[in-house]
Amino acid sequence: MADEGTAKREQHEQRPSVRIEFVPKENMPDGHIVVPIEVPGTLVWGVLEGEMSDDLRDEMNRCLQHIVGSGLWQQNWDGDAAPPSHPH
Repeated sequence: MADEGTAKREQHEQRPSVRIEFVPKENMPDGHIVVPIEVPGTLVWGVLEGEMSDDLRDEMNRCLQHIVGSGLWQQNWDGDAAPPSHPH
């Protein structure tokens, strides 16, 4: 049985889930075309219906899955990880 510290570490080691979904106008904040919807483990980009084609959404979701699957995307939901360093 995992203790709380181990469970938290295992949660951080899981790959985040990220995707684009269409959102009906009545569910979008006024004047917004894209909104991020974030919960631990998942980031959904809500895009107003009609503002992006199905083909583009599908291609973007494939790109996002590649980025996540290759480890290029890191998500810090708890705020306790250092930001990645960038060469100058």
